[in-house]
Amino acid sequence: NKVEILKKKNIKRFIQLSSSVEYGNEKSPNIESKFKKKTKYLKSIYAKAKLRSTLFLLNLYKKNKFPVVIFRLYLAYGPKQDYNRIIPFTIKNCLYNKKFACSNGEQSRDFIYIDDLTRILFKSLKKNYDINGQIFNLGNGIPIKIKKVINFIKNKCKKGSPQFGLISLRKDEVKNFYANINKTKKFFNWKPKIKIERGLIKTIKYYENCLKN
Repeated sequence: NKVEILKKKNIKRFIQLSSSVEYGNEKSPNIESKFKKKTKYLKSIYAKAKLRSTLFLLNLYKKNKFPVVIFRLYLAYGPKQDYNRIIPFTIKNCLYNKKFACSNGEQSRDFIYIDDLTRILFKSLKKNYDINGQIFNLGNGIPIKIKKVINFIKNKCKKGSPQFGLISLRKDEVKNFYANINKTKKFFNWKPKIKIERGLIKTIKYYENCLKN
């Protein structure tokens, strides 16, 4: 529906926030040019829906030069995120000094702080980059184990009891999942500024203030 409306407007760029889950079980680091272009290889409905949106928009670009650029997002985090995500969930339980169930935490993921994310989105709108019809990975490019993230939060909060191993990993769980961001760095002269430790500290402080109020 959005596309049908915007096709009639003289827009400069349409940004699609896509998802890293479109890579399925492809070996990391994930590269934009290497992903299966059929949904049958994907397990979740969410992944299938995201990939169909990507393929639809890329086809529209090829046929009608619709000015779409696709950012394939990894795990964004930071202030104001809902508590059903791993980082705010962990922070909340630690600040309340609770026991909470976790997986074994041995899986590695790619986290990007919200300021780094928004910085590149605004940058892609403001300059006349030749990026229409292209996909760009948007992550930190550095894998970190979930267990390390949880323990870092616990140590900074100085309380909380994560119960590792109480939640089983999914059968299709990808052990190591992270981005190759070389293409994104090159096109936008961009790189993440906020390292995971600093980002987590900023995020913990935000939720501490929320709970105080």
